[in-house]
Amino acid sequence: MSDAEPKATNQQNLAEKMHELRDAYLETWSKYLVEEVNSESYAQASGAALNSYLKAAAPFKDPAEQVILRTLQQFHMPTSADFAGLAGRFTNIEMQLDNLDAKLDRMEKTLAGMKAPGSAEAIAQQPKAAAKTAPKGTPARRAGRVAAKTAKGVRGNARKRK
Repeated sequence: MSDAEPKATNQQNLAEKMHELRDAYLETWSKYLVEEVNSESYAQASGAALNSYLKAAAPFKDPAEQVILRTLQQFHMPTSADFAGLAGRFTNIEMQLDNLDAKLDRMEKTLAGMKAPGSAEAIAQQPKAAAKTAPKGTPARRAGRVAAKTAKGVRGNARKRK
């Protein structure tokens, strides 16, 4: 048994040394590659490679898009044009909702400036307006005066209750 113990510790030490060697190797490569990728020569070389790829792929772009479009249509799936159309519609709906909101805000401000239709002040103003527009001596003019007096009484009663 005593022979098995030294072999196990030697294997553990060897494994630890291998891990340390691997980590040092990866660290060295990492530093080298970071420096290389951040260099100007690498940027120019990768730019040239990408430009040549784009030039070579240009003739295949339109046919590939047509194939993809037909495939999506056969599977009844939306295309990017469909999504763009929906985005335009949603934008239009959002603008219309904003316009409606602005109109409702204006209406609310206008109504807030007016007197409530059921209030005593509004009741008092209605008969006066009717009485002024009706010709003298007509029942509408007399009804307006009576209603105005009644509204004054209602308004007076409302003040007494407070």
